[in-house]
Amino acid sequence: MATLSAEGAVALPKRSMSNLTTTYHGRLGYACLNTVLRAQNPAIFCSRTCRLATAKEKGQDYLNALCLANAKNILPMLKWNDANSIKFMRLSSEMMPFASHPEVGYSIYDVPGLVEVLEEVGAYAKAKGHRLTCHPGQYCQLASPREIVFENALLELRYHCDMLDIIGLGKESVMIIHGGGVYGDKAATLLRFRERWKLVPEDIQKRIVLENDEMCYSVEDLLPICEDLDIPLVLDWHHAAINPSEHPSTHYLPRIDAIWHRRGIKPKQHHSEGRPGAETMQERRAHSARIERLPPCQDNVDLMIEAKDKEQAVLQLFRQYGLQPVADEYPISLERQAELAKLAKRANAKITLEVDLKVEVDEGGNEIAKPKSPPKKRKASIKKRVRVTEEEEDDVDEEERTIKPVRNPRKKVKDLVIEEKTEVEEGPTQTRGGRTVKKVVYTEKIELDEEEQAEVAKAAPKRRKVATKAKTVGAETPETKTGPAKRKRGTAKTPASEADGEANIEESIASTDPKAKKVAPKRAKPAQDEEAATIRAAAPVRQSRRLSKPRSPKLDGRQSRGANIRA
Repeated sequence: MATLSAEGAVALPKRSMSNLTTTYHGRLGYACLNTVLRAQNPAIFCSRTCRLATAKEKGQDYLNALCLANAKNILPMLKWNDANSIKFMRLSSEMMPFASHPEVGYSIYDVPGLVEVLEEVGAYAKAKGHRLTCHPGQYCQLASPREIVFENALLELRYHCDMLDIIGLGKESVMIIHGGGVYGDKAATLLRFRERWKLVPEDIQKRIVLENDEMCYSVEDLLPICEDLDIPLVLDWHHAAINPSEHPSTHYLPRIDAIWHRRGIKPKQHHSEGRPGAETMQERRAHSARIERLPPCQDNVDLMIEAKDKEQAVLQLFRQYGLQPVADEYPISLERQAELAKLAKRANAKITLEVDLKVEVDEGGNEIAKPKSPPKKRKASIKKRVRVTEEEEDDVDEEERTIKPVRNPRKKVKDLVIEEKTEVEEGPTQTRGGRTVKKVVYTEKIELDEEEQAEVAKAAPKRRKVATKAKTVGAETPETKTGPAKRKRGTAKTPASEADGEANIEESIASTDPKAKKVAPKRAKPAQDEEAATIRAAAPVRQSRRLSKPRSPKLDGRQSRGANIRA
């Protein structure tokens, strides 16, 4: 592997190997990011940025720290490039986050220490013969019909121009922009570009070059305006293949070169390839990971290789054509390249910066902690499923209610309206989840006439228990219990004892006859025989609350079973 010398340069073994021939002898370069250095820990890259909300919250000191960290990483990248014979690189447009923003924008001259770092970068690049350029974002459109877009574009171009001026590499450090959108009328937009060009400051004009794109403006669209305004044209071979002109791109090369030479700038071009198997426009626009062939360009132009694998794509072309000596470990395999991409995301997902932020301190010099905002209260969402509704009637006692069972929306059955008389008895308190809950027992007596009994029998589900209820009456049984003991089906009943003193009506099991709806109650205690007989006569069939949600009438004739519920 490559080793890093004391001066920061990488010492590489030299080896040349070629399987293709070419007369090209210009400089090959890549854009913005070095994949090998980005995967290191700590990472070396020049595009640290943040969200606008973060910039507003943390202030200018934080933005200054980002700018300085990005600028300091340019020099290690240039040294790696120089050791690998790469002399051409595009600087990231995210170098100075939000420098052109109308709210939080700033002048890069005001960032402490930034000018000195950029001057050091320029001195190294000039000494080693490197060419540095930049490519402001796609929203930098001079021909937009909206005035605010044009003004923001000037702010973006200003900060890029200032950065290149500080680096000090002269007019070869150009700024590439596109023609922008056509806005429904290409001819009118090009005319508007001519008018707007007069409003662009002269120092910015000297660095701007135009590039043909794959959607709106071909080479033949831009070449006339470039010749008239003396703006160099950057030929993008991949874009020209997607959005071709009337003639092949090679037809326009003499006219393109004439503008560059008239301005005294070495021509530069862009080259990329579509991904294998690309068919749709969106797929064809995407760049491939590596480049297989050089374009039919002039021999001495500087060629920017726009590929996903960045410097590895350049090294592969070096090796394929024998343009420069390449170390044995380069270019790395596509599998290793994928591993580097994962490392870059995993190991460097969070970038830590040392920023001196302004904080409030007390008289003793201690930092005053900002009060934390109270946690948001979460509203409890409680869903209640109501099975019955109760309505008070003026002509009945307070404890009497009319219960209308809720109708099952999925089963069409006739609703039953039954009368009940309810007594409420509070039980012992319980603790559930830190809350004290009182258990309330309802004792009900429901009377049905013969027609209602027949209707209930039709609506009763198969193999369901029909519960009967009995109400405790009289003042002589205040100690009545509300929870009958469960008894296994088929076991013998134990006769009640007179000495027990309990005033209960025990559960009974309905007759095995499917048509028999009357339930034989357990033998009551002698002291309560007469009272129990009265209750049984008054309520031959007692209906459970479970019948408030009756089944479909299709169950008519099926056998149902029930269990008594006593008070």
